Amino acid sequence: MRGWGVYLIASALTLIVFLLWLLKPSPLERGNLLLQDLFYTLRRAVGQEPTPHPAVVVVAIDGHSVKRLGRWPWDRRVMAQVIRNLSSAKVVLLDIVFSEPQSLEQDQELARAMAQAGNVVLGFFLRQEQVHKPDPMAEELLKDGEFLRYTKTSQQVSIASLPYADLNLTLFMESALSWGVFNAEPDIDGLYRKYPTAYGYRGSIYLSLGLQALRFYSNKDIEMTLSQRGIEKLWWEGREIPLYRGRFVLLNFYPHESIKVVPAWEVYEGKADLKDKVVFLGATEIGIYDIRATPISPITPGVYLHATAFSNLYKGEFLRHSQVVDLLLLSSTALLPLVFQLIKSLYVRFALFTTSLILLYLVSFSLFVWVRYLVEPLYPMLNLGLVYLFLEGRRFLQEELRVLQLKRAFSTYVSPQLLEVIIKNPERLRLGGETREVSVLFSDVRGFTTLSESLEPEVLVSILNRYLEPMTQIVLQEGGMLDKYIGDAIMAVFNAPVDLPDHPTRACRTALRMLKTLREINAELKRDFGITIDVGVGINTGRAVVGNMGSSLRFDYTAIGDTVNLASRLEGLNKLYGTHVLVSEFTKAKAESTFLFRAIDKVAVKGKKKPVLIYELMEDNQKNAELSRLFEHALDLYFKGRFEEAMLEFEELSIGFNDPASAVFVRRCSELIKEPPEYWEGVYYAKEK
Repeated sequence: MRGWGVYLIASALTLIVFLLWLLKPSPLERGNLLLQDLFYTLRRAVGQEPTPHPAVVVVAIDGHSVKRLGRWPWDRRVMAQVIRNLSSAKVVLLDIVFSEPQSLEQDQELARAMAQAGNVVLGFFLRQEQVHKPDPMAEELLKDGEFLRYTKTSQQVSIASLPYADLNLTLFMESALSWGVFNAEPDIDGLYRKYPTAYGYRGSIYLSLGLQALRFYSNKDIEMTLSQRGIEKLWWEGREIPLYRGRFVLLNFYPHESIKVVPAWEVYEGKADLKDKVVFLGATEIGIYDIRATPISPITPGVYLHATAFSNLYKGEFLRHSQVVDLLLLSSTALLPLVFQLIKSLYVRFALFTTSLILLYLVSFSLFVWVRYLVEPLYPMLNLGLVYLFLEGRRFLQEELRVLQLKRAFSTYVSPQLLEVIIKNPERLRLGGETREVSVLFSDVRGFTTLSESLEPEVLVSILNRYLEPMTQIVLQEGGMLDKYIGDAIMAVFNAPVDLPDHPTRACRTALRMLKTLREINAELKRDFGITIDVGVGINTGRAVVGNMGSSLRFDYTAIGDTVNLASRLEGLNKLYGTHVLVSEFTKAKAESTFLFRAIDKVAVKGKKKPVLIYELMEDNQKNAELSRLFEHALDLYFKGRFEEAMLEFEELSIGFNDPASAVFVRRCSELIKEPPEYWEGVYYAKEK
């Protein structure tokens, strides 16, 4: 997929998320509301919660008041006493509707108390279905409290309306200062987050209880602009009140404990001084069933919604919602994943993605706390996730295709380990190499040429496969790279291309495992073909050039250099000394000390003048340990030029341990005794490869 195609699909995904943002399907909207609700928890954690206006007081019909004053609904004379004791308040708003009469005496006493206080704003409820048939007189009186300070932008205007009302009794409405609607509307998940500003009822407009509180507490009226879409604008004191979805204000909730609550019984008994306060009187007792679930609590008394709305509006602490901010966040999240794709590492890209999600949410939270913008975080986060997953999925498919192509091209002639490195680092396929320390192992079957002449080709291939298969597995299990087969010979490299800090140890362990496995193979070959085979192994450690060698049409990953050549020479020297595994002094110095090494000789291999001390790697048992100790003592005499003493000790070892290497030194000492050298340095100059 070309670059423009990627941008096109990323743009299409962003367009889809934009449409989802407009449509707000239920599952997504629930998730978005949940993320917004978490803002309140985080705001509390960072100590940035607002406090309500000090004039706000909730007079609560709570559990203690019910115990003291009787079951709800109370005798109207009790309510009358409460109202009388609230006469010093600036305004009293009732989150209660008195739609049913008690006795005439009781009702009249409450009406007189309201009239005398002169500060009571009643609440009433609008509904879709009729429950109570209102008094026609109450219907007429209701129009006295309609809201008239609005202008129209067109002849036809609309406002959310409901056909039926639960109104207060006429004598209460005659005594009240005014009235307001106390309807509340939950979101899709049943939680209350927004507050309706006004409703239409039978051709008139009525403000909610919270806005009525604002008017009468401040003695300053509200102004409204209506259009066909609903409420276009709302002003108070020359300040525009931001509307949400045409008729709501978004509630900026206060902690419950920060709202001043006075039990109704204290007011009844005259124990509360609420002069000049704005009082919201309503039920907080759970049994009265005026409980709402909100982002800060599943048991928020409904009267708190009105108190919160008033305080938000009066202090200017209402939340704003800006579609422009939402769109800016949404569009920016389409670009971030494209930038991430410039980074090679999947882990870094994923870390940036998760960090961006967190930062995006923190930006949304910061706007909520310090600017009071309530953004919708889910949709930009969803867009970021979708574009990121698309780009990662595309990259994964491209990677899988590339891996498949590489496997088809190289799986037939490179080791699985090397293939993995090539897949992860395709740049290594370029011709060239690097210099690094490696341990090189050569193994070869003794007398294979002679053996091949005496066997049928099919039998020979079967024997060779029985040998090479387990030996190859040992190399791979120890982390080595099977460089190549050379007929019956194996070349393996350790510490290339994969880093192996303990590569000398691994190479030595491979050789010992090969000898042990060879005994098992020989048992099968003896049984099936009546033959056995023997091997020699040479190991050297040093710096070599490793990498792709060849032409642009055909190349192999291999190692070259003196280190490789010496390993090959050591493998060949096993025939001279009758040993199985020879290693250089460089390998011995860097291998673990747990191996049993026997110093064999100081050799200058063919083509080299500088001698190398070589060792036999032996199975660690008591017999070999004793042989090694005695042999090295004799070898020390040999290096010092004391050939007669050395020959005697080598003869004892040759006979006592049946040691071929000792027999070699018996012959060599004998020759040196006959023809003593003019200058002795203890070096054997190998003539054979």
